[in-house]
Amino acid sequence: MSEIEFLTFTSEELLVEQNIINLQTVFRDIPRWSSLNALIYISRLREEYSVIISSRQLSESVTLNDIYQIILASK
Repeated sequence: MSEIEFLTFTSEELLVEQNIINLQTVFRDIPRWSSLNALIYISRLREEYSVIISSRQLSESVTLNDIYQIILASK
């Protein structure tokens, strides 16, 4: 998955304009981010890309790049 694919996926899943997010975006600052949406987002990543992100990994992450790096490391 490329950076652009990841950002497109994220913007679609979190219902946010793609032009307002980038890899340095603190994902908890995204208006639609909530604990429920986090679970849905993680589930969708697993469905679409066969990537499992643990709650610990998510809690240790800050930016979208942190999540993207977890995805890259799992491939």
